[in-house]
Amino acid sequence: MPSYALTSQLDDERLVALVRAGRDDAFAAIHNRYRDRLLAFARRLLSGTGHDAEDVVQDAFIRALAGLRATDAAMNLKPWLYMIVRNRAMDELRRPARAVAELDDVAHLRPAEDADPAVRAAERERVRDVVAEIGRLPERQRLALVMREFCGIGHAEMAATLGTSVPATKSLLVRARGALGEVVAA
Repeated sequence: MPSYALTSQLDDERLVALVRAGRDDAFAAIHNRYRDRLLAFARRLLSGTGHDAEDVVQDAFIRALAGLRATDAAMNLKPWLYMIVRNRAMDELRRPARAVAELDDVAHLRPAEDADPAVRAAERERVRDVVAEIGRLPERQRLALVMREFCGIGHAEMAATLGTSVPATKSLLVRARGALGEVVAA
């Protein structure tokens, strides 16, 4: 598939132009470039809620393709894609959740053969408390915290994604961390 090999090397601006010109291989290049990062972002936003991050990202890409072909307005592709995923995740969170997996279902991810069962139970309870507290944060604080701490996104990109300034994103992070401070310190 030589056409894809060529398009995958193009920058976002050129790929957007090709998608708008009807080139499906250009959208495939966008999908391959951003899918894993957007999926990780959606998983962190939806963590512990029972909602499916893959469904959110798939729907976001469908909407992105329609949106790209509907207008020729200038855009910054990466923050725009993150915004679509964030909006779809928020829509998903407004709907009733499916059954949430217990933390014990993922206990195999960290070996704890030598740990005292009481200590392990206390650790699980602490993780539940932190996750619950993150869920109680205001939406913008929660998004800023997830983007920074779990996705490693920089302040400039966070500002573009959240539609705010770099100092405002820093303020959101300080407030979110402050709200979590008591639970984490306990």
